Amino acid sequence: MKFLRGVLSVGVLALSVSTVFAQPELRDAIDNGDIATAQKIVKKGAAEEIYCGKLSPTDAVKVYEKIFKAMPYESFSNCQSQFSYGYGTKVCANAKAMDACTEVISFLLLEGESGNTKALETLESVAKVALKTKGYSKPVKVNADTSIWVPCPKKKGEARDKCIEECYEKAGSLRDTIREAACATKPEHFVDTTIKVTVPSPLYEKLRKGLLEGYWKTPKTAAEKYSKIMQASAKALSIPDTAIINLAYVDRWAEKHKADSTALPGGELFRFCTSWQPAVDSILGAKEFETRCPVFESFVDNRDGQTYRVKEINGTRWFVQNLNFAIEENSMCYDREEENCATYGRLYTQEAALTACPEGTRLATDDDWKMLEIYAGGANTAAVRLRSNGSDDYAFTAMFGGYANKNGISVIQGEGAYFWTSKDVGDGRGIARSMFNTDKEVSAIPVDKKFWLSVRCVVNAAPAEETAPAAAE
Repeated sequence: MKFLRGVLSVGVLALSVSTVFAQPELRDAIDNGDIATAQKIVKKGAAEEIYCGKLSPTDAVKVYEKIFKAMPYESFSNCQSQFSYGYGTKVCANAKAMDACTEVISFLLLEGESGNTKALETLESVAKVALKTKGYSKPVKVNADTSIWVPCPKKKGEARDKCIEECYEKAGSLRDTIREAACATKPEHFVDTTIKVTVPSPLYEKLRKGLLEGYWKTPKTAAEKYSKIMQASAKALSIPDTAIINLAYVDRWAEKHKADSTALPGGELFRFCTSWQPAVDSILGAKEFETRCPVFESFVDNRDGQTYRVKEINGTRWFVQNLNFAIEENSMCYDREEENCATYGRLYTQEAALTACPEGTRLATDDDWKMLEIYAGGANTAAVRLRSNGSDDYAFTAMFGGYANKNGISVIQGEGAYFWTSKDVGDGRGIARSMFNTDKEVSAIPVDKKFWLSVRCVVNAAPAEETAPAAAE
């Protein structure tokens, strides 16, 4: 196996991405937060791989900056988060590192779709640098598999006879009568080959598509950031004015629905309202729509001063944000990183969830969820109308905050949403609701009470009675 010391001395070396050969001293130093020791190991050229563990982006750059510079693509592969946040702007200023820069942009776009505001702030800086880097905008040549007609050998013989036979067979299968007629005098056969074709810059295409789609995929609260980056990048990316999502887009959208005499789609309206209220109401008023942006109540948690948006949905006043009140030892952030709490709220065991909601509110019951599902069209399809990347017709905005098991290991953030109810089904389990970012269904599932899930509170409503688990005989 080749070692990273070659990277530090000459900058040319293949790096194994396997963790099997990791040097224990380096891993121990990083896992224990001993940055100085990790720096010394790497500086000596004794490291066998790039290992970031739980390093912050800043510390990862301190330890590996020379390697990040010499081997950007391999560095991203091993430390996607740290490399993107800590070194993204630098790598995207390097005209020879377009592949690595494209990976960074892809990573940040995906993180942004889940509502990660830090990712969008970093993407804004990275995109600004990348779009100024010479060479990134140029079309590139890539290999493309294709099939073409090639003249048969002129010399009579077995090869020419076989080629003519292939000409008739292929022309017949394609129903190409003109070519079939030419097989006798100018025979050709169909040959698989690889050719070079010119395609637009993959980095520009990735950023263009990601921004246009991201506005609709990200939670409503982050959508305006996508619009801001889109507007700043539109000229360089050749995004047409009519495709840029801004207030002019909203005006055309409203005008089209007025001309077609169609109702304004609730999910789209709520998204625009979150981005540009009260300007959206002004547009609707000028076009004589009776519809206006939804009105949210504000609920202040006196325990820590945090404010939550509340929306009445079918008579129930729901928090339309996940609870984020810290309960020592009984709540946690996904991956124990505070930035995840800022986006998705905290995760709680069921025992903690039962008392986590502030005074004047309570944990949503199983019956609260059942009524919500019925109002949203039934449990089999309700997720489309409730999740943040669906139509979100009622501004419920279910966020995919994932969960943590009883050992505190966090999984599937950005993919699944899990919410405790107050219902106990015995055997150490409680009922939760789950939904996924690509599915239609809201599921009621039994979950170990020691798992850590999200919490939605409801305001000023007496809890519906829920059947307690039967006592063991």
